[in-house]
Amino acid sequence: MRIFKKKTHNEGANDNKGRLVGYFKRGADTVYRTFKRFPVTILLCAALAGILIYRVETPYEKLANINTMLDRLMAVLIMGIPLSLSVSLFIEKTGKDRYPIYKLVLYAVEIGALVLYYLFLMPDTQLVSMVRLLLVTGALSLGFLFIPFLPNKENFEVYVTRIMSRAVVTSFFAVVLGLGLMAIIFAVKSLLFTDLSENYYAYVWILVLTLFASFHFLSDIPQVDETIGEDQFNKVLKVLLLYIVLPVISIYTVVLYIYFAKIIITQVWPEGIVSYLVVSYTAIGIATIFLVSPFRSQSRWVGIFVSAFTKLIFPLLVMMFISIGIRIGDFGFTENRYFIVIIGIWSSGILIFLNLTRCRRNIVLPVSLAIVALLSVFGPWSAFSVSKASQNQRFYNIAVKYDMIQNGKVTKVTDIDRVDKKEISGILTYFDRTHQLEDLKYLPSGFTMMDMQDVFGFSEFEYVQKDIFFNYRRYPYEPMPITGYDFLFKVQAYKYQYDTDYYSNELLADKGKIKVVIDKDLFIYVYDNDTEVYKSDLKGYIYSIYEKYGTTSNNGNKEDMIYIDDNEKIGVMVSFNNIDGTVGEGEKNLVVSGIEADILIRR
Repeated sequence: MRIFKKKTHNEGANDNKGRLVGYFKRGADTVYRTFKRFPVTILLCAALAGILIYRVETPYEKLANINTMLDRLMAVLIMGIPLSLSVSLFIEKTGKDRYPIYKLVLYAVEIGALVLYYLFLMPDTQLVSMVRLLLVTGALSLGFLFIPFLPNKENFEVYVTRIMSRAVVTSFFAVVLGLGLMAIIFAVKSLLFTDLSENYYAYVWILVLTLFASFHFLSDIPQVDETIGEDQFNKVLKVLLLYIVLPVISIYTVVLYIYFAKIIITQVWPEGIVSYLVVSYTAIGIATIFLVSPFRSQSRWVGIFVSAFTKLIFPLLVMMFISIGIRIGDFGFTENRYFIVIIGIWSSGILIFLNLTRCRRNIVLPVSLAIVALLSVFGPWSAFSVSKASQNQRFYNIAVKYDMIQNGKVTKVTDIDRVDKKEISGILTYFDRTHQLEDLKYLPSGFTMMDMQDVFGFSEFEYVQKDIFFNYRRYPYEPMPITGYDFLFKVQAYKYQYDTDYYSNELLADKGKIKVVIDKDLFIYVYDNDTEVYKSDLKGYIYSIYEKYGTTSNNGNKEDMIYIDDNEKIGVMVSFNNIDGTVGEGEKNLVVSGIEADILIRR
């Protein structure tokens, strides 16, 4: 018979203290082991947190000159996270993690690669640089997943689901912790220190989403020599895949086949949406097949789905290739069309592989996808090189048609067909927005879009599609001297707010009241004691800004954003802070949906 002895108060307190100490020791040990295993990753996350905190803490005017640099640096740091994870797992995979010198050399090479990427491959944050960074980051993330399973380790799919589950759990914990800390800061600010900076809320989320999330996620990454069994497959994800995702994809397949039959019957090919639908559908289907592979032998439903999908998808891929081929034939390659084609080719190759092979070597999927991602952004076969070459050829074909190229340069021709003018305008706009105008051959040195009228004899704005959005800002709002003016009207007017006028307000002074009205046609009126003393057309002035800057949203020149006028009775200065709206073909189709301005009146 056992005799139970009741613990004293001191013994219970000591037990609680011991458990608390043990808890902190285990936590500290987890942090230490995680940092030791992934030191560069943690340091990159800490650097990212430091930059974000610096940007929150520093006034905008002090950041104006270094914002782009910080954006580039942050982008490279984010890319460095999957790179560092891949390097750390590669070290473990090769069994060299016991050799500090070997590790330090690889870490140094890794940091050097990031520095070189920042200097030479990340010159800005424009489309080309960001697309390249995105695909390189994606390829490195895939490397982080498949490196531990090279060359032939089983249950790779289960390992991937374990990583996915860990990411979901980390996200949940991070959100809960962030909200809890925000509640604490709110209580402290409300009850104890009312002047506490609002920036602390931002600091909480920055630290939670960078440092806490990284430590929590990485602390449970399996060791490369750890055995992964099928029983470790996440049960919630299994139910989601088998009973929701597979039926949805099956129904979607039927819908696409009905659409395919409609195209065959009507002989009308869609302009582009079918390509995006089929590519997205194929990618999701392949990913689903990859994840449900462990259940092919266990579930007849899974086996039927995999067997049917890998065969039924080919007619849809053919439809996709025909559709995108028509677009490329008409308008040449662009980055979007290139990626659709390359994803279609990769998908076709993977589906052929899945049909021909009976062995479960699904690691081929992420490895091949990572290689394709890297090849698509580097080299003469990259999306950027192919697209530029294609658009150059389109331009050359049109120019030769009208004998526009003389001595290697474009010359003005007056009898160009309207359709070809629009094509030329579109090609120039593509290079201006996506690459550089210097990448288009045959243009004169220093050519800009403002030179189109002089060089080609027509302007890009003659062929702007209707309802193109534009936005111009004077940002940041700089201090403005108002010496010599009597009244300041601050305008924040939006078209949907008013049935008639954009803006109407009046102020009283010694000499009576002054009233300012901006009507629905964008005429500005000034009334002195109910007598109209000034009228002017703001719409015409706004259109002149549009003619200068086009449809690209940008920061307008400070002088362009200030309109000054007067007459014998009144002086007016309109300092636009923000103008946005849409435009069709010509000034009459200009629709201004919002105006933010300071209107100054002098009697």
